[in-house]
Amino acid sequence: PTLGQDSIRKGLISGLIGTLLVVAFMLFYYRLSGLVANYALILNIIMLMGGLSILGATLTLPGIAGVILTIGMAVDSNVLIYERMREEFRAGKPIKSGVDGGYDKAFWTIIDSHVTTLITAFVLFLFGTGPIKGFAVTLSLGVTLNLFTALFGTRVVYDWLIAKRWLKKLTFYELFKQPSLDFIGKRKYAFMISGALSILGLVAFVQLSRGHGNLGVEFSGGAMVQLAAEKPFTVPEVRDALNKEGWGHAEIQPLEGGTGLMVKLKKSEESVGQASEHLNRLLNTALPQNKFTVIGKSEIGASISKDLRDKALLAILLSMIGIVGYIAWRFEFIFGVGAALATFHDVLAVLGIFYLLDKEITLLVVTALLTLAGYSLTDTVVVFDRIRENLARKRGSLGDIINLSVNEVLSRTIVTSTTVFLVVLALFVFGGVVLEDFALAMVLGVVVGTYSSVFVASPIIFAWRKEAKRVAVKREK
Repeated sequence: PTLGQDSIRKGLISGLIGTLLVVAFMLFYYRLSGLVANYALILNIIMLMGGLSILGATLTLPGIAGVILTIGMAVDSNVLIYERMREEFRAGKPIKSGVDGGYDKAFWTIIDSHVTTLITAFVLFLFGTGPIKGFAVTLSLGVTLNLFTALFGTRVVYDWLIAKRWLKKLTFYELFKQPSLDFIGKRKYAFMISGALSILGLVAFVQLSRGHGNLGVEFSGGAMVQLAAEKPFTVPEVRDALNKEGWGHAEIQPLEGGTGLMVKLKKSEESVGQASEHLNRLLNTALPQNKFTVIGKSEIGASISKDLRDKALLAILLSMIGIVGYIAWRFEFIFGVGAALATFHDVLAVLGIFYLLDKEITLLVVTALLTLAGYSLTDTVVVFDRIRENLARKRGSLGDIINLSVNEVLSRTIVTSTTVFLVVLALFVFGGVVLEDFALAMVLGVVVGTYSSVFVASPIIFAWRKEAKRVAVKREK
């Protein structure tokens, strides 16, 4: 219980700091519109908490991860609308036409990005285990509410301000004018980097599937035991006591200022048995002056850990199939494949980096991978939506159209990445030891996800279409 209270307290504090950073950034960048976006964000969080209370849902750490992704998507939707408004105003539209155009042109992009995330959440709920179900419930509710707050909640504010004739002009800060970077021209370098990251991730995946690597207790089997001591102790004292018993591989985590202790024991036997009682007896024999007592325990056998691992993999695989199907229906087949490959690339890259750093792969880290998959997917769908729009109404070579599309949404990509990065950075710095690995995975994921939306997903479309055209010309000859 004390570990849970401490984790949730730190999670909420870091989440609050991250949210305040996002609120400040939106006010600075979008001014009055930033205030409207912040109203929608706060309304979304309040409604989400109300919805979770009505459902009687338990707010677990994966649930907090779902709230974080919801905050990111809430800001993202408003940024999409505002960047469209900016384009309308740049074209010389008056205030009402510019606002209406911004909402109308962003509408289907927001719908597509939210539906793909809902597909993922639905599959995770059907096939995931307890903590992953909690993540799916929070994310589904948050995404559904976000559609309301972003598309209707903020629209009402603008309509009211315009009707009252209080809104004469909207001004936004501009990080940079529309760039003209050649992303397609740099695709070979990007594919080399992505290839290396993907290979590293595949090696990590194979090794972890075989049971090698730093797997958490949930996936390797074992026990997590929390103890309280009447007097403060030192970690070296506990380590020496465990070494003498042959438990030197155990992970030790001090809590509550040196009077609380979390011990993780990984075992491969079918049953971990009386690990908590054995540990308690061992510590009280070696350190009788501290008087340890067990206040919480979680024991997972090898068969259960295998089931958890298999269900997590099945959930990820089925959600990717669902996403490919939806995007193939809304766009075309190669767009679905491109989105799925870019998402797989991001998950593999972060998994590979974690394996390289010898970070523990826990159920919370798996939740982080799912969270960044949802974030990356949203980013990719936005880029694809602009490519599809420009392919329909602009002339020029395929490479030029894709470059133009990516450059047009680059400002939005950087702004949304910055806002999500602020939240996860606050989690990493202030979230405490329990959330540290989750936050690190998210920090890496935001960076990799932003890179893949620009340098991986779009070049896949270019390569496929170019190859299809080459084959068609060859057949005609």
